[in-house]
Amino acid sequence: MSTSITVRRYLDKQDVQYSIIHCPVDAQGKWQGDIGDISPFRVARAMILKDINGMVMAVLPITHRLKLDALNHQLHRKLILAEERDYRGVFADCSPGILPALGGAYNFETVIDDSLLDQDSVYVASGNAGELVCITGQDFQLLHSNAWYGNTFSQISEQCSEQRSEQHSKQCAAQQDAEQKAKTRQAEKEADVEEVEADVALVTSMRQRIERITQLPAMPTLAQKIIQLNANPYAHAEDLAKLVEKDPSLSAQIVRYAQSPFYAYQGKVASVRQAISRVLGYDMVMNISLGVAAARPFKVPPEGPLGLNAFWRDATYSAALTQALCNMVPRELRPRPGTAYLAGLLHNFGFLLLGHLFPKEFAVLQRAINKEPEASVVELEKRLIGSTHMEMGAWLMEAWNMPKEIIVVQQEHHNPAYDGLHANYVQVVALADRLLKGLDMGDAESDELPAGLLDSIGLNTEQVAKVLECTVESREELDTIARQLVA
Repeated sequence: MSTSITVRRYLDKQDVQYSIIHCPVDAQGKWQGDIGDISPFRVARAMILKDINGMVMAVLPITHRLKLDALNHQLHRKLILAEERDYRGVFADCSPGILPALGGAYNFETVIDDSLLDQDSVYVASGNAGELVCITGQDFQLLHSNAWYGNTFSQISEQCSEQRSEQHSKQCAAQQDAEQKAKTRQAEKEADVEEVEADVALVTSMRQRIERITQLPAMPTLAQKIIQLNANPYAHAEDLAKLVEKDPSLSAQIVRYAQSPFYAYQGKVASVRQAISRVLGYDMVMNISLGVAAARPFKVPPEGPLGLNAFWRDATYSAALTQALCNMVPRELRPRPGTAYLAGLLHNFGFLLLGHLFPKEFAVLQRAINKEPEASVVELEKRLIGSTHMEMGAWLMEAWNMPKEIIVVQQEHHNPAYDGLHANYVQVVALADRLLKGLDMGDAESDELPAGLLDSIGLNTEQVAKVLECTVESREELDTIARQLVA
């Protein structure tokens, strides 16, 4: 039997480049020996689990064993190993016992050991015994952008742990050589950023690559469930708490957020339920959870003016300022506070998409910003990328069917004169961005506050100054919150 037609069609539809590798892997996916420089830690295997809510595909390296209790704790489910008869028909185009670790191809809800997300390349069963499909680590991440992730539900086997130790010494020399070559290449890239910026061919190429993208990363499953819950008029705090608690990492972030001195709660917060009922409230937890869940699959370097650290710092301050400004806006002009908070939190999401899809060009843009700190980030984007984070963010939010207010803010937050649909959301976020610029943060063109902008939302300079003063007094707390969101 040849490579599964389902796998081929799925990868071709997703426009993923791949190659076929012949290898000694038996029908159970067990590693049968060494093949050149392919590490078994890069070979993914699939296990099918089930409970009353349906089947789940767990994807982990073939070097690891599944810890089912830990997985059930993470997903808040009661999964057991499925029997072959439960899923045989789904994999009818595969050799017996072969399960390609591509849940999206077979419409499985998927949970992935996140050690696979750190690999340069990942190998999965093709559907044919003794044959693997090799795809890049970045494409593997994109294919699983709506999966659950975790690092507590699998454990490396003792034998493979010893094997990794033996391989380590053999790889040291090669790794040092690779690092030296990488440093040389990095030096060459940084030698003349101006030449890169002036290269019209690069901009044209980038624009063509962006235009060729036919499918954006899918909204993560958790984010989809949060939006569905938000749209349910009968949902209550218990429903939200149960949903958030299915993700231990998100639960911990919500609890830490509630314990921040910024909210001045004197008691102890030990659970998501307490965070909702005692400190943050339903809407705040809903919006924080949605922002964190939506951003999680995007792989962006932490450092740099647009890196993940800066993104969450700016997002945290912008959301706090937006919320505080909303409280000052006259009732007849006031945006809905929860939606405005989410708009401030997500308004620069286009940077995450850019860094995730085009990491090399994202690095060039970061170096250009470091070299020209006074230059407009939007103008640098146009020169180097041929598109802006506003366009890319709006493109993604529209694909995800996010609220229209969020999409418009993505498009127009650098346009304080905007007076179209949902202008009050754009104006309050644009005002927050200009206040951030005065704190040497964010990507606004200026820290000046146009009189027309203040008039349009019914605020004066004294009110805005008071909001900014309170924010400055809370910088330590906001910085702590931002660091927690990055974690």
